[in-house]
Amino acid sequence: MNKRPLKDLLNAMYQGKFEFPELETGEISSLYETKKINDREIHIPNKRLKTFHSFLRFFLLEHLKTNNDVVFSYRKGVNTVDAVSKHAHSKYFFQTDIRNFFNSIDTELVISTIENNLTNTPIEDIQLYIEKITKTLTVNNFVPVGFSTSPPLSNACLFDFDNKLQKYCLEQKLIYSRYSDDIIISSREKQAILDIDEYISQTLQTTTKGKLTINTSKNKHTQTGNKIKLLGMVILPNGKVSIDRKFKKDTEVKLHYYLSDKKKFYELTGPDTNNAITKISGQLNYYNTIDPSYLDKLRKKYGATIVDMFLHKSDKL
Repeated sequence: MNKRPLKDLLNAMYQGKFEFPELETGEISSLYETKKINDREIHIPNKRLKTFHSFLRFFLLEHLKTNNDVVFSYRKGVNTVDAVSKHAHSKYFFQTDIRNFFNSIDTELVISTIENNLTNTPIEDIQLYIEKITKTLTVNNFVPVGFSTSPPLSNACLFDFDNKLQKYCLEQKLIYSRYSDDIIISSREKQAILDIDEYISQTLQTTTKGKLTINTSKNKHTQTGNKIKLLGMVILPNGKVSIDRKFKKDTEVKLHYYLSDKKKFYELTGPDTNNAITKISGQLNYYNTIDPSYLDKLRKKYGATIVDMFLHKSDKL
């Protein structure tokens, strides 16, 4: 790898037309705004901070080690369907999630993650900037929701956890996948999966120095014969991954009222037309990823014009 100093790379990428003096101090409090959406704080960077984050993603974050065998979140070419499909032929399932995921990853964990990847990055003098870079990636010492850098950074910070849990699962003939904070373990044998929650909890705490913990209230054991619902999808008895009927019904009700009763439609979606279009478009694109044949059924039932206008977020609605 041809390594170069950070500022040389920054100049080369933007042809000397972009400067980021905040790198010298790490002070970015004036470069983002904070909004509260559904009781969650979302931090929205301005154009300058977004530009610098794009630089960091390309020259640093994309070079951090991630276990691509088990992690399916925030990666090009894979998605929730891939995370669930691994478990299609299992009989016993365990699900849980990581409590307060992004906001539990602190500056210490970010710094140690970057330090463990020094040989991977093309930035020659990365050690001179680790602490200042970390400040530009965090808010109040934690990884924030809203920065484009937070998703790939979270995957890298859990690299040791993913490796240890994967190794254990292979030894026990278990299947493991993670999508962001959602953890799925499955097996063809019941006994092997019974105490997996304890191992996951211990491994997460030891690999993150107690910073991340399992949300035990979300622990769930299921088995075939019951409805197997994973990441909003269901595994059918034949092993096919499909869309949960609850989500199908929600979308079909909205499409029905869009065609027959606009007043009722906006009662369900809210008065903001753009927001309504965006939500239904997101649902349809999600369904198209999981089961394209379902969209064909919707086109036959509600008309191809309406379905495709929602799918592509047309402003003609």
